[in-house]
Amino acid sequence: MSTPRIALSVDREEPLMVPVFTGRKRVEYIVGAVLWAMAVAFFWQWWVFGATHTNMVGSILVTALLAWVTLLPVYFITIFFNARRPHGRLRISAGSRVAMVVTKAPSEPFEVVAETLRAMLAQNVPHDTWLADEDPSPATLAWCREHGVFVSTRKNRADYHRQSWPRRTRCKEGNLAFFYDHYGYDQYDFVSQLDADHVPEPDYLYNMLRPFADPTIGYVSAPSICDRNAHESWSARGRLYIEASMHGSLQAGYNNGFAPVCIGSHYAVRTAALKEIGGLGPELAEDHSTTLFMNAYGWRGAHALDAIAHGDGPRTFADLVTQEFQWSRSLVTILLQYSPKLIGHLPLRLKVQFLFSQFWYPLYAFFLALTFLLPVIVLVKGDNFVNVTYPEFLLHFMPQSLMILLLAFWWRSSRTFRPIDGKIFSWEAMLFLLARWPWVLAGTFAAFRDWMTGSFVDFRVTPKGTSEVDPLPFRVLAPYAFVVLISILPVVFVQDAYQTRGFFVFAIINACFYLLLIFIILLQHGRENNVRMKSRAYRPALASSFMALFMVTSFATVERGRDGIEALAWGTKSFSLFDDRFSIAGAGVGGRAVHKTIFNPRWRTPSNSNQR
Repeated sequence: MSTPRIALSVDREEPLMVPVFTGRKRVEYIVGAVLWAMAVAFFWQWWVFGATHTNMVGSILVTALLAWVTLLPVYFITIFFNARRPHGRLRISAGSRVAMVVTKAPSEPFEVVAETLRAMLAQNVPHDTWLADEDPSPATLAWCREHGVFVSTRKNRADYHRQSWPRRTRCKEGNLAFFYDHYGYDQYDFVSQLDADHVPEPDYLYNMLRPFADPTIGYVSAPSICDRNAHESWSARGRLYIEASMHGSLQAGYNNGFAPVCIGSHYAVRTAALKEIGGLGPELAEDHSTTLFMNAYGWRGAHALDAIAHGDGPRTFADLVTQEFQWSRSLVTILLQYSPKLIGHLPLRLKVQFLFSQFWYPLYAFFLALTFLLPVIVLVKGDNFVNVTYPEFLLHFMPQSLMILLLAFWWRSSRTFRPIDGKIFSWEAMLFLLARWPWVLAGTFAAFRDWMTGSFVDFRVTPKGTSEVDPLPFRVLAPYAFVVLISILPVVFVQDAYQTRGFFVFAIINACFYLLLIFIILLQHGRENNVRMKSRAYRPALASSFMALFMVTSFATVERGRDGIEALAWGTKSFSLFDDRFSIAGAGVGGRAVHKTIFNPRWRTPSNSNQR
């Protein structure tokens, strides 16, 4: 087999990386960051010195939640400030041997892989194209022969069908391990690997190879843009919009002395580096573990911001939650089992980065769960934790929220989001954030259980292509129904909530959001898919359950919503929402009949300022 070699090596004096922000843009960034920091300081000086903290444990919980929300951007602002991107022409050594390999699992139809292979063959850099297939059919082998595609298969190789990583059965990592062991290490200097559904643009390989001109670079990551089915899946759009800044801006920031993280859908490796670390990393999140091993062994990474390949996002909501569960479980498993041995080999800045990345899922799930639980805890305990009026809180909290929002739009204007036009506001992204955390929490608990017991949760490959889908299992919807019930029951049953009745509103809002989430999940699942119904009882059971939740939430809103809004409006000096009307108490007249609250929103004027 004759391996194509790179025939061009040009001037090496041109920088391999250039800053994203220079000149005026850098000044604008600093001004925006300073204004945001001032807004954060404005909030925290009020929260620490102006608010009355009445319950130590409750105050710590609320303060921790606010710290997470307001101080988390420090990490991203700092990293992104020094973002860099690959620059210049291709300057890897003349004679370099290059391959592209795409993996195919048994559940992935060849039609999907064929489109990716055609795009690989059309690249503008000389290379060999490979298919790593679990069990190629005669038709697949014939297609590959006709198009000049090499095939690597572990069929009938029991040593590559193990239950442990990386030579695990029924997964792409096992296929890749066989490819590298038998072809990759010996025949190639650089290999770019892609998932079956990720179709590269014509200059993809060119952009992936540019950073390898630096001999210390062991791997190159690239943006994972899962937008090919975004027009037909709200789940795909939700993840696409939420992760646009991470795949572009944040990863570009890691180019400046940090460690860009490989994303499993596609990345490239220097085969000598991969061989030195023992091959692809363990666990389902092999992309993250490979990144960790590379850096622990002294290799560096780069992010090819302009190496674009388009793949499929989760086709159904069930696929979405499966992925979230599996990824969170795998990342926490890496934290528990592998990081303790490797983290000590990293410099301090990379220790911070990897620990932040691995703790991200548990912390994200914990604080989202806390956001939902706090109104419930306050109502049940009958204690506000911190005595502040809601208008006061908004006055101090909103400036930093608006500033970080403006910064997000400004970051997107730098054209470093991937996709470039990733939305800042969208209903899909909002519902994705609400839907994600219960499964992340479940994945985190599963990882701890596996770690303590030595067991493991088998993974599931999410399907590619198009076909009929099953109705959503009740277990997929159960966490959200649970959130609705836990939120709304205290609103119905807690009677003595004069001091805390403002939290009726927050509990009702939580219940309404998750009720809306259930409705959208069911509506879009029916709209976007050809659903095969197996039971006549499914739809009536689902409809009656949803209506029961809706009726309880509606009843609670009517009964307690007014009291909650009235309490939240307390403290406004220039605007009034309600008028208080009193009647004379007498025989048979008392209680709520004496005092009525009338909804009458208006600006306060001297003539009505004494009314409430």
